[in-house]
Amino acid sequence: MNELHSTLSQQTPTSSFTTHPHGPVTLDTLFQVRNVTSAVISPDGQRAAFVVGEWVPDQPRQRGRIWCVDTTGGTPYPLSTGAINDSSPSWSPDSQQLAFISKSGHEDESLLCVVPGQGGECRTICAMPNGITEVGWSPDGSRIAFLSHDGPKPDADPIIMRPGEERYRRLWTVRPEYGTPEAVTPNGISIWQYAWSPDSSQFAVYFATGPEYSDWYWGQVGIVASTGGAVRQLSQLKRQACSLAWSLDGKTIVYVSGNWSDPDRNGGDIYAISLANGQTRNLTPELDWSPTWCSWLPDGRHLICAGFADLTCRVALLDSTTGTMTSLSDDFILGDRHWPHLSITPDRRYVVATHCEKHPHDIWFGELHYSNETEPSLTWKRLTQMNPQLEETLTLARTERIRYESVDGWLIDALVTWPLHHEGNTPPPLILHVHGGPSGAWLDDYAYQTHYLAAAGFAILRPNVRGSMGHGVAFADAVLGDMGGKDFQDALRGVEYLVERQLVDGERVGIMGWSYGGFLAAWAVTQTDRFKATIMGAGISDFHSYHAQSNEQGWDMRFLGQNNHPIDPLNHPEAYRERSPITYARRVTTPTMVVHGEKDLCVPVSQAYGFYRALQENRVDAVLAVYPREGHGFGELKHQRDYQQRVLAWFKQHV
Repeated sequence: MNELHSTLSQQTPTSSFTTHPHGPVTLDTLFQVRNVTSAVISPDGQRAAFVVGEWVPDQPRQRGRIWCVDTTGGTPYPLSTGAINDSSPSWSPDSQQLAFISKSGHEDESLLCVVPGQGGECRTICAMPNGITEVGWSPDGSRIAFLSHDGPKPDADPIIMRPGEERYRRLWTVRPEYGTPEAVTPNGISIWQYAWSPDSSQFAVYFATGPEYSDWYWGQVGIVASTGGAVRQLSQLKRQACSLAWSLDGKTIVYVSGNWSDPDRNGGDIYAISLANGQTRNLTPELDWSPTWCSWLPDGRHLICAGFADLTCRVALLDSTTGTMTSLSDDFILGDRHWPHLSITPDRRYVVATHCEKHPHDIWFGELHYSNETEPSLTWKRLTQMNPQLEETLTLARTERIRYESVDGWLIDALVTWPLHHEGNTPPPLILHVHGGPSGAWLDDYAYQTHYLAAAGFAILRPNVRGSMGHGVAFADAVLGDMGGKDFQDALRGVEYLVERQLVDGERVGIMGWSYGGFLAAWAVTQTDRFKATIMGAGISDFHSYHAQSNEQGWDMRFLGQNNHPIDPLNHPEAYRERSPITYARRVTTPTMVVHGEKDLCVPVSQAYGFYRALQENRVDAVLAVYPREGHGFGELKHQRDYQQRVLAWFKQHV
């Protein structure tokens, strides 16, 4: 492709009759946004519940509460009033009650609560000292399932690590009128995801035989009786699995499978396992987009599925017999972030989802049409406007979608956001922003940090390099064994694409990224002097020490190796050294800011200290910012504010 191709401008139109001033995205904008997530539709299709996260004056972190809105329209209303955080709403089958998780404020303890769907008094069902995740009401309404670790929290003074003594993540059920949790799975098995069978007699589970966080990478699909018992393994997975779904007759389980960097993101092929004979079929071989969620239709042949497609999302109808995909909705951004998905009614007629139309996410209602007399389709209707002032008064920068050729002739999709205002005869400076994962994807949605930098005069390039979701399994797997190789070339080619067309100033280019993006930002300045400044956020600098300290050591084993052929530093030390930015730190001359959370378990803070110390001893202009109490992502308001200020100041100074 030789020319940029434009999407609709993100510039907010200004009416000549408006009395409200329009302005750019500022630092304060981030803390005014209500974040809408976790949309679930009631079984009767009449209401949608969701979580609203917002900053409140008396709390250092965002507070989440459960809200609800009628699908026929009307004003959204809050259902919960938790002081700390409420999450994971799940409707009862009769659509009258909503179960959810509420943090109690006592260490890790969580409460399982129920509230009437039309509003009213909340009732606590039970408390779990080790937290609760993944709430799901049984189809027959008799029980509520959830996940929670079992056993007392290990003593942290001293910290003792010994195989076999960690806590397992178990599947539990509780009867709403009884209040005593009952363990479904035995100790010695960790459950990562589950799905109730249609008759409530079984669970499909994605499980691991080890207790550690990293054991997720080696999980399998199985089934277990809902009253409790042993887990029967069904699969022989070479990759991970998620989004388990039963056929309505209870005879088949489908799931999405791929190689993913984190448990909270996915995308790949859709597989089906027959419970009658154990046969497994790939329903979507060589698919060129990345489904992340699916659900059977009543005919037992078709599935509705959703996922990443290029720089946006897709909803489609899959014929499980022929493998034919029929698009129902394209170019419609679905949340939540790393997992585009729908919430669907039992009759498969209605859905809800969070959707972003150049503003923060809101709740949208969809109606499915797939009768034999008409072409299948999905029509959408907006239900909420949770950020009306920002939506109607922010002036957003213009974003364009581009596609350019990289090494091997592979085509790379990317987003370019232009400066909100640019003066002078020279092209604007550019910031290359690499996403995390690498199993992530940039979507053409509202992106606070992008617009914050664009308002300050920068152009921002966000490429979906190989390893990203959106182009199928082969594209995602192409990063295996080659992190910092052709994925890095994909990113560089995007910079050159813009520089060659004189759309940006090639002498003023910076790079930034978080997690895997932080690794690639650190890697970049050890390989080229193209960049005038870099920001390494929560990135890996030394794969040897990362493997020793991370709670995701299975990630480096799989992603430095090949599919089904993991490696380790004992047997392949050369690969760990070759792909570590710190190996080449003596080459670095680029001013570098290293940013990290002190309590990061995924990428330990030693990665930041190690790279910063190497740059310091190499007399590079380097700054290290370590944020107390923060993990792999920042949650405290003052830390978010400080980080965003530092990012802008660093690029203004050096780019």
